[in-house]
Amino acid sequence: MGATIPISRSPGSQLQRPSAQQNPREPADTDLWIFRAGEKTVSGQAMLRELSQAIRASCDHPEGLVDALIQAGQLEAAMADAGLNGAEAAAALTDNLALAVTGQPGADNWLELVGRVTVPDSLRLSPPEGFTYYALHPLDFGFIAARVPEEPKACALLGIRSIGTTLSAMTMAGLKAQGRKVSRITLRPSGHPYCRKMEFTPSQLGWIQRQMSECAQFLIVDEGPGRSGSTFLSVAEALVAAGVARAAITMLGSRATDPQSLCAEDAPARWKRFRFLSTVPSVSTRFAGCIYIGGGAWRKIFFADAGHWPESWTEMERLKFLSPDQRTFFKFEGMGQVGCEFRERALLLDRAGFSPPVSDAGGGFLAYMRLKGRQLTPSDLDPAVLEHLARYCAFRASAFPSPESSSGSLRQMVEFNVLREFGVELTLADDELAARCPVITDGRMQPYEWIASGPEDIQKTDAASHGDDHFFPGPCHIAWDLAGAAIEWQLGHDALEFMIDRFRQLSGMDVSRQIELYMLAYAVFRLGFAKMAIPKVAGSPEESRLRAAYGHYRVEAGRRLGKLLPKVRLTAEVP
Repeated sequence: MGATIPISRSPGSQLQRPSAQQNPREPADTDLWIFRAGEKTVSGQAMLRELSQAIRASCDHPEGLVDALIQAGQLEAAMADAGLNGAEAAAALTDNLALAVTGQPGADNWLELVGRVTVPDSLRLSPPEGFTYYALHPLDFGFIAARVPEEPKACALLGIRSIGTTLSAMTMAGLKAQGRKVSRITLRPSGHPYCRKMEFTPSQLGWIQRQMSECAQFLIVDEGPGRSGSTFLSVAEALVAAGVARAAITMLGSRATDPQSLCAEDAPARWKRFRFLSTVPSVSTRFAGCIYIGGGAWRKIFFADAGHWPESWTEMERLKFLSPDQRTFFKFEGMGQVGCEFRERALLLDRAGFSPPVSDAGGGFLAYMRLKGRQLTPSDLDPAVLEHLARYCAFRASAFPSPESSSGSLRQMVEFNVLREFGVELTLADDELAARCPVITDGRMQPYEWIASGPEDIQKTDAASHGDDHFFPGPCHIAWDLAGAAIEWQLGHDALEFMIDRFRQLSGMDVSRQIELYMLAYAVFRLGFAKMAIPKVAGSPEESRLRAAYGHYRVEAGRRLGKLLPKVRLTAEVP
């Protein structure tokens, strides 16, 4: 597939046939690019203020102590990554908050400990994915201490940054509760995700030698293992190279794994050389009496006909439960600072009347009232629905501004995926897909995400977190949601013009010039999402749904690309 005739430049863009000598950028581990980098720059002083606020709030809301712990771990990891001296003071704060979360006595002057941390003007932060997306609770690593070998008594913990910072502090707190002697450091392996390498610094090697002299056992702490297992293995094998006996090394992770499924080089054999212990998720106990509706199972509840089920990348869905009386819908929306932002977003949408009544259920979960009504379909489209879509997007544009923008990486994603999928090289101008005032978009504008309780009572579900998770788009122009609505609701020319005009009247923003490009970007992302999910569900009924979705979005992307570059002929075939 690809361009079949010479390509001419269109305004703001150019497209050219890749030459045989070109070596297109090869993705690290996927065919298309759908995950975005979650790292962002934050003010050091602002982070200290937010941490202090979280600690103060925990006096009235004990679960807020977990949010404070997670923020302290993020601060410690960021400072350690930057090689700052203040990392030691940040580590002391993390350790003391971990003791408090496990109910142990420690320093209770947390605000004084915060005051001892000297921060730079700015820090680079990565979201701790387990706490943010996957319902990993820090206490799970406090409990895993009971499964650590009883001998040797002394324990040397190596937390793998970023999230391993908090997890190692919690593991240390659990071990201290047993009266064991514990020492902790953090480190960060480098290199390709499937081939991590760990090179200890002189300071770290000195610490390892001291722990060996005390006959300590070494515990490597991190979330995971991930797809490759190479991060855990890089640290374990570096310890062996430093003189630590294999029998003295235990890897502590958040989930059990089949070594045969790991894709690092010779991973099964390497993995079996070390002891591995995984946590027992506490969330399964907490919701034992509820109906599990994660992993796409929610469709059994909300759709009478399985033939109408929308596609789902089931393993990427957040945890969801339905109360025994089926009146309350529990969804994991995140812990830590990011989780706080998600909760505030959901509460604001509730107060504005756009989303169901919601309350904080603790542990990163929100409790949504289950709405009485039906999911909408494209056939429900009428002027009232278009008016509601425009009002909703106008509200988000004003209510959820973001200091960060992912427009640069969004542009690169579109260029890369168009090249990979259609075989043509699209080069967009730097300011295309840029957002002067970026916002946290909804990201889920499909009709079935809207519930009609009455002729004029329409509410949006699942609206708090998708626009700021580890997938694209991230903070960007609100045109992303308008484009998503246009594609998902199958808007014709007149309906699209009506929605855009009403949005302009409500918000003062004219997106008429950007909408086609954003529709291309949206379709390119959605086809990539479906295509990447297909191998994960091969052989299941989900595969056919995802293949159908991939084909649908590919046709949409090809149509938009054809409008942008009318001299390019693209095949309609779905590979």
